[in-house]
Amino acid sequence: MTGRDGTGRDASIVNGPEYGYGNGRHILRRRPAWSTGLSTRLLILTAIFVMLAEVFIYLPSIARYRQVYLENVLSDAHLATLALDAAPDNMVSPDLSRRLLSHARALAIVQRRADGSRHLITAGMPPRVTRRVSLGNPDFLRLIWDAIATLAVGGGEVLRVVGPSPRDPATALEVLISDAALRQGMLEYSQRILILSLIISFFTALLVFLTLHWLIVRPVQRLTDNMVRFSDDPMDEAGLLPPTGRLDEIGLAQDEYAHLQQNLLTTLRQNERLAALGAAITRINHDLRNMLAAAQLVSDRLAGSEDPGVKRIAPTLVRSIDRAVRLCTQTLDFARDSKATRRAEYFFLNELTLELASLHGTEYPGTAFVSDMAGDLTIFADRGQVFRALSNLMRNAAQAGAQTVTVGAVAAAGLVTVDIRDDGPGLPEDIRQSLFKPFITRPGAAGTGLGMAIAHEIVSSHGGVIELVATGHADTHFRITLPQGAAPPAENPPDEPLPG
Repeated sequence: MTGRDGTGRDASIVNGPEYGYGNGRHILRRRPAWSTGLSTRLLILTAIFVMLAEVFIYLPSIARYRQVYLENVLSDAHLATLALDAAPDNMVSPDLSRRLLSHARALAIVQRRADGSRHLITAGMPPRVTRRVSLGNPDFLRLIWDAIATLAVGGGEVLRVVGPSPRDPATALEVLISDAALRQGMLEYSQRILILSLIISFFTALLVFLTLHWLIVRPVQRLTDNMVRFSDDPMDEAGLLPPTGRLDEIGLAQDEYAHLQQNLLTTLRQNERLAALGAAITRINHDLRNMLAAAQLVSDRLAGSEDPGVKRIAPTLVRSIDRAVRLCTQTLDFARDSKATRRAEYFFLNELTLELASLHGTEYPGTAFVSDMAGDLTIFADRGQVFRALSNLMRNAAQAGAQTVTVGAVAAAGLVTVDIRDDGPGLPEDIRQSLFKPFITRPGAAGTGLGMAIAHEIVSSHGGVIELVATGHADTHFRITLPQGAAPPAENPPDEPLPG
């Protein structure tokens, strides 16, 4: 009895011996059957192509066979008429006439010479002629057509064969024959051609099959088997495909695949070490945040002390602890899978921006935040993640020394475009190309270099795009494009500027 998995597929198919599903992808577990493999198809196709070639050879051959047969009939008829020259008054007995006609395979013979004389050999009343065949100037296509017609509908017709004698071109002959013997001879000839064609086709296909199997199919099978083994256990170095010395396309593909395997194995080992390191850092960050929380409580108490020395050093201590907390938070955010933890909802983008402005306005009192968006603009996304992405961009601008940060947004064609502009000093040229990579920061900056990387990951997980539009000495412009989703009906809140 078979069941169904969560996707509705038949579980016997998903977990059967032929196919397996590892890491969400399909893996072929065994080689195709001989009857459906590449080798069998190659053998059959080669045999078919050879038979087609034999057909094109057979048609002229059978037409030539028919032509030669009729020419031989004229030649034998000419020999039969020579008996008339030796007979008195050019007359022979009825019995001799029958024997001459039988030897010539004819029913009647008419001879016309250049001097106008005419001789006739017949054993009685000639039968009615159903078709006339001229051997004077044969046409190639006509010969093929007549041969096919004889094979298809012949056997009961009487042919009048007209043409010059092969032994004496000055003598014209007309010979009446039955095409039954002609058709029988053509069938026997076709049978011999068919048997010969089958033998040639078989041996040719076998030789081509063995050659291509050795040169192509076997290397492809080895490559396929190695792919399956490598996909099952990519960390097994003993299963790597060794490079080959072949200089053709198969050898190039195998060498490139071996190089790819080696690179992938190296990458997997590095990723394994990085994953272990990341897990350790996550645990350390978690414990460190708890320690810093306790230190933050102590620093708050120190800030309220009346001791002059404590008042002098307390702000520095508080700022250092805040930076340490922010470092731990950003590291944990970067390690978290944004797409897996995304919880989409409808919210007003203007309200989220006001909340960010209030937060960062207190943190950076020297920076003014200005709004340039409609108050009723809604978006369907994870509010917390969008909050972090915009927060990172706005904080970076303030940390860079911007006096004004402008956040604008418009909706069109199902997309929301958010523009973040600041009047800071701009981004250095050497970090623009790797701006969204982790731990990339401007020289002398106090940040961790994770803000832009986290923003990029959040936007990408929502199916959007973040880009640096422009940067200069007095202007830096970032643009985020996100799918808006169908905005539900809601009351429009009044437009209000971001607090400075």
